[in-house]
Amino acid sequence: MTRPVIPLLKEIGFTLPELLIGVAIIGILAAYAVPSFNDLMVSERLKGASLDTVAALTLARSEAIKQNGSVTLTPTSGTTAWAGGWTTRGPDAAVISTQAAYPGSIVITGSANTVVFNRSGRSATAVTLQVGSATANSVNPRCITIGLTGQPKSVVGSCT
Repeated sequence: MTRPVIPLLKEIGFTLPELLIGVAIIGILAAYAVPSFNDLMVSERLKGASLDTVAALTLARSEAIKQNGSVTLTPTSGTTAWAGGWTTRGPDAAVISTQAAYPGSIVITGSANTVVFNRSGRSATAVTLQVGSATANSVNPRCITIGLTGQPKSVVGSCT
């Protein structure tokens, strides 16, 4: 009795031209995806910086109410460039919190060089802070406004 002959299976795999074409297609797709991915990363950094700023303003406002005195936020650079970080001081000039400087690609500019919340949590003046990017012009900045009520609000878009 003879056994049936099983034909040899064709080897499975890629030929070199098929592999090169696949790598070329992946490279072309990656070239289109990388710029939009960079914009996404910058946008998320701006979002994080604006949320940090709103959180610091909310903390300062609540501390002013809690301590029954004026609480002041001042940029560490002493100018209206808030991206260098800021310090929150209570009524007795004790430091409540500090924020470290952001990377050079994030720019935070404001209409005032200090933000003061009185004992009722209200702001002495209306203040706007704009969180933007120094490197990506295609990403929308974020605008943080503090009205006379003292409540900070962040929206996407320029403050102008």
